[in-house]
This record gives sequence, C-alpha cells and structure tokens, in this order.
Amino acid sequence: MTDIKFLQPGDLLKVIAPSGALRELTNFEKGVEIWKSRGYRVELTPGFDDRTGYLAGSDENRVRQLADALSDPDCRGILCVRGGFGSTRLLEKAKVGDWANSQFPTPDSHSPKWLIGFSDITALLWNHDQLRIWGVHGPLLTTLPLEPDWSADRLFDCVEGRPLLSLQGKGWGNGKAAGRLFPANLTVASHLLGTPYQPDLTGVILAFEDVSEAPYRVDRMLTMWRMAGAFAGVRGIA
Repeated sequence: MTDIKFLQPGDLLKVIAPSGALRELTNFEKGVEIWKSRGYRVELTPGFDDRTGYLAGSDENRVRQLADALSDPDCRGILCVRGGFGSTRLLEKAKVGDWANSQFPTPDSHSPKWLIGFSDITALLWNHDQLRIWGVHGPLLTTLPLEPDWSADRLFDCVEGRPLLSLQGKGWGNGKAAGRLFPANLTVASHLLGTPYQPDLTGVILAFEDVSEAPYRVDRMLTMWRMAGAFAGVRGIA
C-alpha cells in the first residue's frame, strides 16, 4: 500500500455501523461531537441506525455502508459506531479474493482510508490489504467518550501523525521481540482461524482484548490457537 497519509482537521470522515445495532445513543452523539470538536467533518452514512435483530440492519445495508465509504473519493476516514457482531458477515458477502464480483470496490480502485474501531471491527482491520485501509484498533464512537484523556489524545496523535509514547507493561517471557503489531478481539480473531479471512501471522506480535469472557472460555480459545498451530510464527503476545 502507498505511504500513510495522516488525517488533518477539515478532512471528511464517514460514520458506518458494520456490526451491532446502535443502542448507546447518548455516547454515540458525544463521540461524534469529539471528532467534530477536533475540526473534522463527520457525515452519517444512511442506514447506520438501522436494526435487524442484534445487527445494525441487513447484511446488504451494512455492506453498502462500507462500500460507499470506501469508494467516496472525498472520504479520508471511516468511523465505526460500535462492536457486537456482524463484520465477518460483510467479508463473507464481499467474497474476499474475488473482489471484482463483490459489492465492494476493488482494492486498486480507491485511495486508502483510515478505519477506526475495535472489538468486532477486528475482522475488517485484519483484512486491511483487501479493503485498502490504514487500520487503527481504537475507540469506537460509542466508547470514545468513556476513554481517559490520555487514550483519546493517543488516538488523535496516531491518526494525525504525531509521535506516540511507548506502551508499557510487565513481561512474562524475559526476552525481547520485534514484529508488526496485530491487535485483535480474541473471540473474533479466534473465529477467523482457518478461514480465507485469517491473515498471515508470521512474524507478528498479537495484542488480544476481550470483555465479559469467563476464564475457561479464554483458556479454550487460546488452547484452540495452540492446537491449530496458529502461534507457530508469532513473535509475541500481549
């Protein structure tokens, strides 16, 4: 992909809901205002507030939202409403590996966009090459108002090209590792294993997050990763 072009105030950002239905309306509105207060133009994609059961509208509606945002030449970034579930269904509809016959624009037909989100958005972020995006595993519009100031500042430092302070933590392995960072929701990433949507994890550092999962379920997922050999080329795990 081409060299990264960072965002700057005045850029147009489109709001999409590729996963779960919007429920946290107050936080969502606050999240939109945070981006606007930073000087960005924020456009709500038609259908973002649809609901079909637990999904933000039908698969076709959510595919259209993402495809429209990707193909809009004036759009510089894509802001995801919330997580939940549903983004993997978009990849299935888009026929990864057969983009010419899908509803998505082909990777070489549009300029790269920033795509920002986490949780269920993992499925889209992990297919960044096919979607032609610069991905940020960062706050959703419904969670941005809940972030501490340092976290929100770090998001804007990242997308606007300012240096980031190193993340600190206590290691267990007593060693050093270097590699491309692949953040992910553990549950979503686990369900991409063995599918056409699993990226090449050779030489990467995985950074897993998840919430509301019992320890035995986390244990079960990590055991599956080991048994599937998915950690074989991984250099580190956070």
